[in-house]
Amino acid sequence: MNVMRDEFQEILSVFAAAVRALLLDKGLAYADPAERALVARIRDLLHREYAGWSIDLEWNRREDVIKRLRYGLSDDELIGKDAIVPDLIVHRVGKRENLLVVEVKKSTNKDFDGDIWKLKGMTEQAGVYGYLVGLHLVIDVKAGIAPRCDVYVDAALDEELTEWMRAELGSAD
Repeated sequence: MNVMRDEFQEILSVFAAAVRALLLDKGLAYADPAERALVARIRDLLHREYAGWSIDLEWNRREDVIKRLRYGLSDDELIGKDAIVPDLIVHRVGKRENLLVVEVKKSTNKDFDGDIWKLKGMTEQAGVYGYLVGLHLVIDVKAGIAPRCDVYVDAALDEELTEWMRAELGSAD
């Protein structure tokens, strides 16, 4: 295993610990809140875990420009495309130092295509954002499980890291 793979696992293991804590929360299981509330709780659990990095929710700007993503789109497809708003990012504000981008879905929402497109584009190293790693996480808070999670590195699904992360979370897939 190379140094980069170790770095990815270190980044993801911190996040996995927060998700495991979230999934053990009986109050959340009882309330079964919306996706935004779950993402906010994950951010709370991550507080101070990524030293020197900002952890932000629904961050829609890069400096004074609204975040947009061209990844895989023709000029015609780009017209009218909405701004991108990732669920959670770990980054350094004002710099192109982007560590982790996360898209979260509740298990009842099966509309993954937009999230996956966003993660591929945001992790593309030659792209505008160049996040080191991306994570697509599906949560069933009532059951206390993460039935699916996929890891993206440089615009592609990383099967080895995905398998590792699923083991960390005890995911079914």
